[in-house]
Amino acid sequence: MHRMQRIGLLTEDPKRYFELIEVLRQRDIKFVSLDFFDPIPANVGVVITADSEKGKIDFDKIVADEDPEDAVSRASRILSGDLSIKDLKIGVDPGTRPGFAAIGDGVVIARSIAESPEAVRDMLDELLVDYPSANVIVRIGHGDRTNRNRIFNTLWDGGHCLEIVDERNTTKRSHTPDEDAAVEIAMTPGYRPLKRQEVEPCAGEIRNIQRISRLESDGSLTVSKELAKKVATGELTLDYAIELQKNGRNGHR
Repeated sequence: MHRMQRIGLLTEDPKRYFELIEVLRQRDIKFVSLDFFDPIPANVGVVITADSEKGKIDFDKIVADEDPEDAVSRASRILSGDLSIKDLKIGVDPGTRPGFAAIGDGVVIARSIAESPEAVRDMLDELLVDYPSANVIVRIGHGDRTNRNRIFNTLWDGGHCLEIVDERNTTKRSHTPDEDAAVEIAMTPGYRPLKRQEVEPCAGEIRNIQRISRLESDGSLTVSKELAKKVATGELTLDYAIELQKNGRNGHR
């Protein structure tokens, strides 16, 4: 990849334009704003546009993913040269919505937030479609034990090579602390457990889920400890647990 190649931003949709600019600036990625009436400069390696506008662009590398984060990540992967990546390090900052980052041969090629601990596996599998021959290591921060082990187990079941990393000092003050932590975790070697991990929420986690259930239900109910534990382990969503509590099915067998 030529050092000066950049992402070109070409859309007449104001909302999409400013959403993309926000993501590009947050990630400190250099870009060029383009116009449909002008030729695409030689230093532009990939163009991000809207799906409805891509037919108007005569260029071989176009990204039109609807989500701005996904669009920028995909464009960055294209610029980094997918086929040249040999070592792919994945970092995961554990939590209810884990931070996720991928570093290919030392370059950050993807950063995002997963919707749940189990969703990390789907994000990883989707990313690996672009890098079928890469040597992959997944590193998970050691904090938030319950969610960490949920992430570990779903990736373990997927056959991935996993490490647990001491994530102290990985949190930074920024607009995207979880993603930044995931980048740091990806770059930090850890240890390799040899089996699936036990998912056993502590009393404090269960109480916190009960507290959140009161907030989510406007104070009308509190889910039982049994239901809260199932939410913590990923067996139930909080919304479904609240619905079960409303209907008198509080988790007791």
